[in-house]
Amino acid sequence: MKFLNLNKVLCLSPHPDDVEIGMMGTIFRHDETNKLNRRDEVDNVWDFWKPGVTDHVQVHHSKYDYFEDCTEPGWINYIENEFIKKHDYDGLFIPTKEDSMFEHRFVNGFGAALCRFSPISIIEYHTFSSLNSWQPNLFVDIESIYYEKWKSLQAFKSQSHKSYFKKESLDAFHSNFQCNKKGKGMVEQFKIIELFGGKY
Repeated sequence: MKFLNLNKVLCLSPHPDDVEIGMMGTIFRHDETNKLNRRDEVDNVWDFWKPGVTDHVQVHHSKYDYFEDCTEPGWINYIENEFIKKHDYDGLFIPTKEDSMFEHRFVNGFGAALCRFSPISIIEYHTFSSLNSWQPNLFVDIESIYYEKWKSLQAFKSQSHKSYFKKESLDAFHSNFQCNKKGKGMVEQFKIIELFGGKY
């Protein structure tokens, strides 16, 4: 993913749809190259795209099913040992700190701990439960692939009855007045917390 000059990033998703909703379009724009089994739904969302389009995306499911299955230090050690130390990440995407979901706030707290020894950029991504007090400072135009993103999100069958998965809600989620008046209709929103130059 070539975004903000970052070469390899890790995106933490407290729920099996947070990354897809918050930043799937950005992932594709910057390509260079529950017991209902919601994990399978995540795989199905990424499988929606044409062969070759998602070759740069690797989906990893944690060995734990629920946050309660591990302590905070346990989660940090698990992510650090299984991902941070094994791969050459220069970016970490986390849900917002200002959020109504405790799981999102919990995972947001991993950011500084996971990046304490390495120059890894930390960026928050917008989710359905981000509070209005959260202020993004980066917008990515996904107008050209918004329809494909919307179609792929239909693979979250277990969430189809939720109001925020309705087309009108998704359209509103991807809208920002300031961007809209500048001709950018559909955007994904981010907040740069700490940014280091990517590897060249």
